[in-house]
Amino acid sequence: MGLFNSSENEDPTLIDGDLRTAIGLLGSSQRVLLLLSALGRIAVGLCDLLVAATMYILFLLLQGQPASHHFWWTPETAFSAAVIATGLVVLRSVMELSSSRFVFRQIQNLQIAFLLQLTEGYSCLEWGRFVECNRGELSGHALHTAREAADFYHRCVELTGNVVIVAAMTATLLYKSLIAACSLGFALVVLYGVHRFLIRNKLQDAAISRETSLRNLQRHLADMFSSGKEIRAYGNHAFFQERIRRQAERAAVSYGRILLLPNLARIVADQGAVLVFLSIIVAVQLRQGDARQLLSLLVFYFVLSRRMLPLISQISLIAGQLESSYVNVRTVAQELDKCRKYRTPQLPALLPDAGLVLQMRKVTFSFFGGSPILRNINISMRAGETIVIRGASGIGKTSLLNLIAGVSQPTSGSVYVDRTCIAYVPQEISLLDDSIRNNLLFGSPERKDKEIFRALELAMLDDFVAVQPLGLEAAVGDSGALFSGGERQRLGIARAILRGSQFLLLDEATSALDEANERRVLENMTASGKSIILVSHRLHAPSFAHRVFRLEEGTLKEEMNQEEPMNELTLSPAASGLV
Repeated sequence: MGLFNSSENEDPTLIDGDLRTAIGLLGSSQRVLLLLSALGRIAVGLCDLLVAATMYILFLLLQGQPASHHFWWTPETAFSAAVIATGLVVLRSVMELSSSRFVFRQIQNLQIAFLLQLTEGYSCLEWGRFVECNRGELSGHALHTAREAADFYHRCVELTGNVVIVAAMTATLLYKSLIAACSLGFALVVLYGVHRFLIRNKLQDAAISRETSLRNLQRHLADMFSSGKEIRAYGNHAFFQERIRRQAERAAVSYGRILLLPNLARIVADQGAVLVFLSIIVAVQLRQGDARQLLSLLVFYFVLSRRMLPLISQISLIAGQLESSYVNVRTVAQELDKCRKYRTPQLPALLPDAGLVLQMRKVTFSFFGGSPILRNINISMRAGETIVIRGASGIGKTSLLNLIAGVSQPTSGSVYVDRTCIAYVPQEISLLDDSIRNNLLFGSPERKDKEIFRALELAMLDDFVAVQPLGLEAAVGDSGALFSGGERQRLGIARAILRGSQFLLLDEATSALDEANERRVLENMTASGKSIILVSHRLHAPSFAHRVFRLEEGTLKEEMNQEEPMNELTLSPAASGLV
């Protein structure tokens, strides 16, 4: 599963102190904004209390009875009470709309923040650990986990607001009727016991099971889509469909339990709250002898319960949902911690001596402290020089280029190179599912069409683009599926040329081209005066090189180049023995 699995034995409960993890994910400004969000929800609930109190006074005044307590702000006529009640209802509606918009905006910003933190963390991982991760799983984590983690904070805001409002309403009931307040308190204790002892553990298990099933489902989907050609050729769709079906069913069962259990608590809360309200009415009727006073109290309880009963139901539902959504908060926290732990270290920029573009001194490299892949590499390269590196597959040629490009870091030794001048063209070109133009720019500033076509011309791709109906705006498809392997490689080379880099690293970057096109592309590249390191298995590749090296047993050995390079470079006696 790679680096980012959460242990299924960990207890994700909030009551046991994990709120520190949830709070620790937030910045100071995010905490303040979420607190303001909760205060906004509380203000809406307090407005409901004022509406209920005003309605109580209104009905007393309509029956010709004064309010039991008179203050300067207490309305003295039924008309003024009705006007105040109307104003409070309008104010409450405006407050709820504004509060909801503010909360949703903060939760959306929080989701974006988590998404950016995760993607930045993944992008800065040590290369060896990054390549061990499943790309589809990382994408799923970044999208699904960030969204669910943000939803956790939304539920916290709603739960906090609801609990405070219910507490305030309970205090009001206590002021009006001790029996009513005690009945409500008893009902809340029963509801908490149902959630704590019957539902919570099942929700935790279902949440963990859902996360595991979704991870496996994402991997299986990525495998099927990336193997589309082979699956069609072998005709084994059924095998991959069965893998997906099994994981989808497991995820569906877990997701169903996550939805059902909180709703079970909500149903119990709904009906229990109704019974409590009916009990309150009976108790009030038994204690109050004055029918007019009873009518006013019933209006007060009705207005209060109209808001209070749904809040109790929501508290029970949200409490259940918090258990499942917290799993994603814990996952985000753990993954960000591991990203920080295994982050690629920022090494100081080391520049080569004057006249050189690269110096490697006593460089050794291994993955995670294992056996060295590269041992004691020493090489210097002059500006404008072309070097070919050969060697068996898997011997470490790509690892050597990764060290030069800064993708990986040496275990020991130093690499002196100006990485702002490097363009790296791997064998497998990464293409955006976008236009040819955007794939060439690849985040670089906008360029004129003349510059773009000049780069395409050097890569022998200008004629191909010219005949496209949409020209530079033609789509390349998912991972360049609409292009052949050779066209993808030439697009990668044109991208490198367009960046204006003076130092090119070509890792089997022309392996998918036929010999004639490869020769023409290499001739264009070497004639440009750029410094080039070319990793190639092609027998004719050394004819383009000033020097040729073979990588064997982790060390570089210079070979005698029997071919004349395409553009002669005069080397000083010192340069001829730079290895």
